[in-house]
Amino acid sequence: MLSSPKKRAARPTKLPTKRPGPAGGARDRNRQATQQRLAAAALALFLERGTAAVTIDEIVARAGMAKGSFYRYARDKADLVAQILAPVIAETTGALDRCERALQVGRQGTLAAIYLTLARELSVMVAQQAACVLLYLQEARSPASAAPPAIQDLADRLTSRTIALTEIARDHGLIRAVDPEVSALAVLGATEAMLFAHLRGLRAPSATVPRVTAALVDIVLRGIGLQPRV
Repeated sequence: MLSSPKKRAARPTKLPTKRPGPAGGARDRNRQATQQRLAAAALALFLERGTAAVTIDEIVARAGMAKGSFYRYARDKADLVAQILAPVIAETTGALDRCERALQVGRQGTLAAIYLTLARELSVMVAQQAACVLLYLQEARSPASAAPPAIQDLADRLTSRTIALTEIARDHGLIRAVDPEVSALAVLGATEAMLFAHLRGLRAPSATVPRVTAALVDIVLRGIGLQPRV
């Protein structure tokens, strides 16, 4: 006899591959609403105290659900962090992919436009996913051994992709022969520090976001741009 669906769903180490009810139906909408409530409760607690200090018991209490129900939506706390960060990861990866394709065919005169497009796309993502981005910036500053896998993976991906973009721009003659790792890490570190302060409300530039973005791109291009011909 086959085991009942309820018994399979109760196992915390494996999520069911299919959800009950048709996509978009009442049961599916209820499931999505519960999943969003769980993620929102966890995100609020993570921002208050950090992911390491928050327990699953506290998450489900904040979400107003039984602990056993947690495992219907996430394998563990690390999996829930990954779900929370999924939109940030997807949108950031897409923007970086588009920037890389533009650099592959770009000319020196179009470099500013390419970087501005990337900066603007990421600015829109930050505005839409501010709390999730703040969680990433907060947790990425923890020791690597304490950061959830999804946080560490995104940090590593951002570093490697930023270095790769700098290498492409250099190899295509769009910028001068700088050390890609030094340049990329300097830009990424400065950007994240400014963004972290802004999202925490500690300090923010008085200018509008488009002006700050344009100023940052200008600083970068002046530092790594081609030397003027004499």
